[in-house]
Amino acid sequence: MKINACYMTKTRLMGALTGYIDYQFDGSRIVEFYHIEIEEYGIDRFEQLIDAGDYAVNKLRNEMFGRMGGDIVNLTTDQFLQLIEYGASINRQGRGLVKARRYSKWLPQSVVVDLPVYRQALTKVIEKVESSQAFAHYFLMRYFAQDDIYKYMTKSKLAPCSDYYTLLLNELTGYGDAYDFSAVLLGSGYATAKGSLKLTDRAIASLDNLTINAISDIEAAVLLRQSEHVNTYQIADENIESHLLRAEPSLATTLYPNGQLYVKYCSDDRHLYRSLYRLNGDVEVYIFVTATQLVLTSHSGRQMGTWQEWLAARFGNALQTQQSYYFKTSLLYDFMNSNYATLEDFLRDHGEMYDSI
Repeated sequence: MKINACYMTKTRLMGALTGYIDYQFDGSRIVEFYHIEIEEYGIDRFEQLIDAGDYAVNKLRNEMFGRMGGDIVNLTTDQFLQLIEYGASINRQGRGLVKARRYSKWLPQSVVVDLPVYRQALTKVIEKVESSQAFAHYFLMRYFAQDDIYKYMTKSKLAPCSDYYTLLLNELTGYGDAYDFSAVLLGSGYATAKGSLKLTDRAIASLDNLTINAISDIEAAVLLRQSEHVNTYQIADENIESHLLRAEPSLATTLYPNGQLYVKYCSDDRHLYRSLYRLNGDVEVYIFVTATQLVLTSHSGRQMGTWQEWLAARFGNALQTQQSYYFKTSLLYDFMNSNYATLEDFLRDHGEMYDSI
């Protein structure tokens, strides 16, 4: 076996990594992509290309790496393996891991943990954080998720969090090295968290006055409320999705019962350099395609305008503008999880649930 290349995204503080290994085996070129979700799923996606051309490899690389927003770093095979093993240890039943164990010619069935090599790899894939605000957001993400990386971000030993949570929203007040925070979390249910942080030399010196209180789904919906710009288009070309991916190969895709979601992520983590953090703050735009309709959605009016112009310039003949909306409350995911083929049909029956302007 000959290793041609081995890369991973420098995105560890965000709780996820994507990497690929390119190798020769038995006369064939094999390229394997791994996505690791650190908090719960472990290796939640595995893709393997055998004797594929550079176009197919780059297309998949753009899709999987494009959503991560960080730099890409070169690793040794041992370093790559130790990061994969760490991700695999989180969930031994993960679909991506099961698939990798079955099809990979490179991944061993069992791996000996080598902590020094793992730590070497970890230092390569941890993002460099320039802002104390961003560092505070990063730390709280990892601390509430009970991800051990938070221990690398502190100067003192902290009591672990009482449960596993995902940080959905966080607002910082303060300046420099001292912040109060107010967060919304999702664990087995919704909760709010409040407390204060002190930083010294880009490390957490103390976490004080932490309180976590359960809240209802309705209370969480109010706190997480976010406006949404929406445009709908009638599809006049059945190959629109192929054209879309050819024009913007870094779109991340997710299949829903009545359509496919395409997400364009920001190319960096600038959303973390603000006092208000949102989990979906790294998304530029959502594009949802059903059998007959394309729905363009963004929380940013500026991004919405940019992508409207882009769609018109690229696909003016394939898409016919139908309606434009502005909602005070997000509805995209409700629509995608419904049985409706068009947003207009969904709004006809459920529009009273959403505040529109």
